[in-house]
Amino acid sequence: MKALIEAELFRQIENDRHRITRERAQRKAADAVVIRSSSDADSRRLQRLAILDSAPAPRGPMLVAERDGVLVAAVPMDGGRAIADPFEPTLGLVGLLELRRAQLRPAS
Repeated sequence: MKALIEAELFRQIENDRHRITRERAQRKAADAVVIRSSSDADSRRLQRLAILDSAPAPRGPMLVAERDGVLVAAVPMDGGRAIADPFEPTLGLVGLLELRRAQLRPAS
């Protein structure tokens, strides 16, 4: 009887380990963010982001942060105010965008 109980416990522990591993992988995938240069195809999405942030329409090249295919933050490459979705946690993303913009600027 003891051997059956131990076998069942080990099976449940193994199932829990697999479930936790799957959940962690899903959370990591959901947290994935893409930082890239904007393209002409982003103009409407950048306008939407600016409207959400009550900011003027963005002009010129931008660096954007995209989560699950949705633009959530952007900074102009020539400096200036970031725009971000006020309904998403973007403070850290804006900091990453500003850091990347500084890295891409030519040294003076």
